Amino acid sequence: MYKYLREEIKCFKPYQVNDVEHSYKLDANEGIPWLEDLNLYPNDRCDDVREKLSKLLNKTSEELLIGNGSSELIDYVMKAYLEFDEVVVSISPSFAMYKIYTIINKGKYEDYPLENMEYLNVEGFIQFIKDKKAKLIFLSNPNNPTGSIIPKEDIRKIVSSVDGMVILDEAYIEFTDYPLEDWTREFKNLIVLRTFSKAIALAGIRLGYMIAHKEVIDYINRVRAPYNVNSLTQKMAIKALENLDTIYANIKSIKSERARVREQLDKMGYRTFPSWTNFIFFYGGEGLAKALLKKGVLIRDFGGDLEGYYRVTIGTPKENNGFLQSIQEVKNENS
Repeated sequence: MYKYLREEIKCFKPYQVNDVEHSYKLDANEGIPWLEDLNLYPNDRCDDVREKLSKLLNKTSEELLIGNGSSELIDYVMKAYLEFDEVVVSISPSFAMYKIYTIINKGKYEDYPLENMEYLNVEGFIQFIKDKKAKLIFLSNPNNPTGSIIPKEDIRKIVSSVDGMVILDEAYIEFTDYPLEDWTREFKNLIVLRTFSKAIALAGIRLGYMIAHKEVIDYINRVRAPYNVNSLTQKMAIKALENLDTIYANIKSIKSERARVREQLDKMGYRTFPSWTNFIFFYGGEGLAKALLKKGVLIRDFGGDLEGYYRVTIGTPKENNGFLQSIQEVKNENS
């Protein structure tokens, strides 16, 4: 929304890329072609990717913005909206990059703890946002690293109740049973972020996308670097969107494996948390990650208040079996 923009951005004119028909392109000091068309800068606004996504999401291209991963889009939101020492709020624990980008962009970060690392007291959270006078509210939903989810009706209540921009980070939404819908046409203070790194399983191409009211997309484009997504990434994204059956089959497999791995961890006596993602968050006590790494299995460990908690990605059945066998061995060795 315009009212939340940084003062400098309200009248800011972004860098303009020439996008006109031509016979000879000699405006951008590009090199002589020798390897396909990679001598040319990529399509600046990822027009083909946005067109494909718009049909899938029932949106217009003007409601979409493509980034070099969702992390770049988080940074763009802060560049567009966050003034010095203004407050960014999220839940705790959550995605570490929200705090990191807040610090980089000279804001002040505040977090609100989940109850039992799973449930959000929505009324308390809304009051916390108001008390802190937060301008930006980031919600990872489903949440990383806990795997928990905030119900849609609670998200809607937050968006409609606060005086600030709500950024809904849905990196793992495809692993839930929720439809891919949003309310960005209804609420100009809502931005939705999604990624090709998780369910689409193309973390190597670094591509994320933003859904927002077309007015908001225009504001974010003012701070976006030109040509921010390379040509090869754009081509791979198009290829992925032409193979949705494979992606849907992979998601189904991960959901099945997620249930199996969690059941086995529960049987071993570990405390696991319900997951709506492609990972499981669990408590295993200190030293588990190091013990597993000695057996060639790498999982995510945490420090501070999350000491002894771990996050394990749901991989292929073979990878999951290797993890389960190794963690059982560690448990047997320590018993």
